[in-house]
Amino acid sequence: MKDYVNFDPLAERFSKNIYGSLKGRIRQTLLETLYPKYLPELQQPGLSVLDAGGGLGQMTLWLLGMGHRVEYFDVSGDLVAQVQHDAADWIASGQCRASQASVFDFDTGPNRDLVILHAVLEWLEQPQAALDRAMSWVAPGGVIGVMVYNRHMLELRNLMRGTLDKVKTGQLQGLAGGLTPITPLSPEPVRQQLVDSGFDILTQAGIRTFTDLTEPTVLSWYTDDDIIEMEQRLCEQAPYRDLGRYVLLLARKPT
Repeated sequence: MKDYVNFDPLAERFSKNIYGSLKGRIRQTLLETLYPKYLPELQQPGLSVLDAGGGLGQMTLWLLGMGHRVEYFDVSGDLVAQVQHDAADWIASGQCRASQASVFDFDTGPNRDLVILHAVLEWLEQPQAALDRAMSWVAPGGVIGVMVYNRHMLELRNLMRGTLDKVKTGQLQGLAGGLTPITPLSPEPVRQQLVDSGFDILTQAGIRTFTDLTEPTVLSWYTDDDIIEMEQRLCEQAPYRDLGRYVLLLARKPT
């Protein structure tokens, strides 16, 4: 039995429903703000980056545009093909590699200045083992960015929508073919696993702290820029950071 979900059947839905929407714009804007804030080395080109389970490659393309060397992989052949198309010039120049693999069969050494693991762990049967592998790929002094689908937000959403029994029983995993992950994660044990492995936490941030809880009619009263500005204002503040649809942890490996 596979220990992960393959997104080939979901690739088009991800592109349209998430990345092609305000939700996706908020997510990418926050990421492109937070990473440079805590990784000043991003301002200088030439870092060695691994985008693990990189999806449609938004982070890969952003970092390539900043002059960094990026290796991307994903388990979905459809997503890999799209990234190979979008990054064709960088691949031809040798600045980028894009391949099909899972976190569990990708093979590399501990030599990356930055390892990105966004929205991957919650789709795996063994998320802790996958995080251990990803941490082993970080070079001394390097940084890992881990973003997980937040169990706290999912519980709150179910309570607000009248599905209390799902919270009481803990049956929060999504159905086959849907966009709700199979293993939603609380951020606290993920953070603790990083700390126990010797990483120093640089920041914890909530990605979409209020947008996903707000009625569409109310959201329509605001401009997209106002929504993004408020998400940026709240994302690192407690308690909002703990209620984001996703929680991002940036952590540095000791030298």
